[in-house]
Amino acid sequence: MQFNFKIASTLALILLIGCRPQTSELRRRCAEAEKKGVAFLANSQKSSGGFTTYEWRVLYPDKKRTIDTPFTVTQVLYSLTFCADPAARRVREQAATYLNNQKEEPGIWRHGGKTDHVPPDVDDTALGWVGLKRVGQSIPPDAVSAVRATRNPDGLFYTWIGDPSTWIHIDTKEIDAVVNLNVLLLFGIVHQHDDVVCNYLVNEVENDGFRRGSVYYPSPLAFTYALSRAYAEGGVECLKKAVPKIRDATLALQEKDGGWGPDYETALGVLTLLNLGEKGAPIDRAITLLVSRQMSDGGWALSTVYTGANTWANGRYIYGSRDFTTALCIEALSKYLRQ
Repeated sequence: MQFNFKIASTLALILLIGCRPQTSELRRRCAEAEKKGVAFLANSQKSSGGFTTYEWRVLYPDKKRTIDTPFTVTQVLYSLTFCADPAARRVREQAATYLNNQKEEPGIWRHGGKTDHVPPDVDDTALGWVGLKRVGQSIPPDAVSAVRATRNPDGLFYTWIGDPSTWIHIDTKEIDAVVNLNVLLLFGIVHQHDDVVCNYLVNEVENDGFRRGSVYYPSPLAFTYALSRAYAEGGVECLKKAVPKIRDATLALQEKDGGWGPDYETALGVLTLLNLGEKGAPIDRAITLLVSRQMSDGGWALSTVYTGANTWANGRYIYGSRDFTTALCIEALSKYLRQ
């Protein structure tokens, strides 16, 4: 037994020593990729502080048009708060200025900005304040109250803010699970809770409803990321019982190359695991793939991030942004480097 123990100990030491250079090299490549990604965002950021988002119809993928939306800015701002690269600070400052300029009373946002004819929505509003809070701004109670009042008869959150009888140009009143997770993230940050919404979301995990995607987020990984973020960054403890299944499901969906499909979904997958404290080979493989997929200009590829509801005769609207995806990839690299 003593002899076997020495052999096992020796082999373990050899493996540990052998892994150190590889891990060190990956961290070096991560730091370089993070720096290049931030430079990409700095170069693509508009003078207003906004970023480019594309809109297209599912039936007409070659007919894309650019739009200006606070939603992309909320993700860039949030993701870059985890980044230690000094150049990220300027991007964050401009993003925060943009959001403050697009904000309406009592502290809410519309998807298309102030001039949009679509009503303000809880997704943009929740994530806008989550990002601004991380750069030191206080969340006004009236904004939280406006979100909290936007409920259906079952106590779940609509996507749109205000009296439903006043809503025009909306695509659906269906409840979106990811939107509700983002509301819980906001509530967690201001130390509020909502058991009705939390129970609904935990049930979505237990009955595998999250695997089908949601109204506006077709990828189940958007749900896993939003849940992991609300739990880890928002301190939403009522989601704890769903964490083991979300971790297992995310690991099971990982592909042989280390990813979860396109760059956007791969970033969501690895961020889910990082937020839930995962370490080791699955993370290393995913990060290695993300680094290898970074494009020559420092950004990552365009893909579907979210959609409109599936209610249009000519196919639903699709939305994507290289800046959005790049921000998520930078967040993943930054969190990996902090491990």
